Amino acid sequence: MAKNTNLIKLGDAIQQFLKQENLDVKIARHSIKNAWNEIVGSVIANHTTNLYFNNKTLFITLNSEVIKSELSFQKENVVNKINKYCSCRLIDQIVIQ
Repeated sequence: MAKNTNLIKLGDAIQQFLKQENLDVKIARHSIKNAWNEIVGSVIANHTTNLYFNNKTLFITLNSEVIKSELSFQKENVVNKINKYCSCRLIDQIVIQ
């Protein structure tokens, strides 16, 4: 009996499907929203009113001018934390509103 050489691991097949359908990015974005408190801390998370993505940009709406100022100094650090959290280059920049 000949072995089928087209076999792949189930996990690899799922990852391939997610990537093909661009679902891996959607899942990563959703996980960032769910882990926002863990990524930026409770002070910033408590003043965040909206998070949304447009291409590789994360738009953050905050309800405090002081927190906006604080976060503007930490943009690069937050970008790195987000990309590390999802193990990919999900975002390149942050826009604070």
